[in-house]
Order: sequence, then structure tokens, then C-alpha cells
Amino acid sequence: MQRHYRTCNICEAMCGLVIEHEGDQVLSIKPHKEDPLSRGHICPKAVALQDFRTDPDRVTTPLRKRGQEWEPVDWDEAIDYAAHGIRSVQDVHGKDGFGAYLGNPNAHKFANLMTLPRLIKAIGTTQRYSSATSDQIPHHVASIHMLGHPMLMPIPDLDRTDYLLVIGGNPVVSNGSMMTAPDFSGRIDDLQARGGRMVVIDPRRTETARRAAEHHFIRPETDAFFDPCFDPRGLCTKCSGSWCTGGCDQRGRGAAGCRAAVHA
Repeated sequence: MQRHYRTCNICEAMCGLVIEHEGDQVLSIKPHKEDPLSRGHICPKAVALQDFRTDPDRVTTPLRKRGQEWEPVDWDEAIDYAAHGIRSVQDVHGKDGFGAYLGNPNAHKFANLMTLPRLIKAIGTTQRYSSATSDQIPHHVASIHMLGHPMLMPIPDLDRTDYLLVIGGNPVVSNGSMMTAPDFSGRIDDLQARGGRMVVIDPRRTETARRAAEHHFIRPETDAFFDPCFDPRGLCTKCSGSWCTGGCDQRGRGAAGCRAAVHA
């Protein structure tokens, strides 16, 4: 039996693993208790890593659906069929008649990261979607405008902060993936033990909200009115809800809309 110490690459939490195997047979995948980042935390995704290779339902060849059945086809036939379908749609509906959805595993494969952007660019569609567009795209957009690149995302210093404000997030379930914080629940325990507080603003009483010192419900679709509360300029009711440019006696009174949004 051999033992290897590895890092799980399924999400940004980067949990440490202890993998035991004999030859090409994985015997166990366990958390690495001495890993300084994950500190012995592990989630079900890491435990099932071997299934990527050994699951009997793993797709290893292109499949084409005929009626209600899927049948294997070779790569040349699959590529020709896909290219014909894309061209047929775009001939009728234009380049944006074709939409592309890129699944989560693409973010963890160097070959896909290098080739898929070129493929989508060659197809010419702007209708591009992925797990990120329904999960975390606001992070990337904010990073473009603030820091110049979609992947330069600031993360909270959970291990030293004494006040954590969570707006619309549920890191107890996501395991703190986007903030590279494995064992988020344990880190909140540490925060509270040193006298800190976590406050959650969310329209739903999430698993994270249940752990918070305070949970403020916010009326759905009013978060656009809540965010300006953090800007000292405030909203101006006289300026049609836009930022006050000065010289206006109504400056900041739009903050009442912020309070109404939170205290639904």
C-alpha cells in the first residue's frame, strides 16, 4: 500500500487529502488533519474523487441520441454532427442563435481552459454561459472594474477579522469555496470564540443565517437600494435616485429606501 498527500482541486477551498492506494486501485481518501489550510476538513466531493475514473456510468466515448436511446459513435462522426448542427442553426438565426454552456469541470482542466475560449470565439456567439454565470459572475464583474481582471478577487481575512458581513451568500453550504476557506463552520466557531460576530443579510434563513449573531431579512429585488447605503454620498430623492452631485438639500434622504429594503 502507498500513501500520498494531495490537494483536492474540485473547488477553491483546496482541502488537503490523504490518499491510500495499491497500484491503480484507490483504497481510501481521507482528510489531512495536519494540513494548515483545511485543518482536517473534507466534503463529499473529495471522498468521491475516485469515481471520476471508476464509475461504471462514466462517459468515455461520444454518444448520440436516437429516439430514446443513446448509442456510441466515433469522434469524427460526433464532430461532424455537432459542426453541422451549429452551422444549420446559425444560418437561420445568426451567430447568436447558438448558445454555449461550459460545465464546472472545465475550470479544473488546463487543456479545456486553453482550447475552449478559442473554440467559442471561432463559433462567433456571444451567448456564453457556465456554472459561473449562475453562481459567481458578480464577483468577476466587480473584480474587472475594481482590479482590472476577473480572477483578481479579494477574499476576507476570516482568521483575523472580528466582524464578518455576509450579503446573500451561504458559505456554510458552499464550504467557503470562493473565499478559499475550507471548514467555514469551524472558522465561524473561531470567530465567535474570540468575541467576533457574523451578520447575515439574506431574504432566506439559510444555513449560514442560522449560525449568525444577527440575520436581517431583505426584501427580494431591493438589494440595488441597499448597496448605496455604504457610500457616504448617499442616494438623492430629488436627483431621481441617482448619486447626489452636491448643492442639493435632499442629499442622503434616499437612505430611507435602504432601511425599508432591509426591514421588509
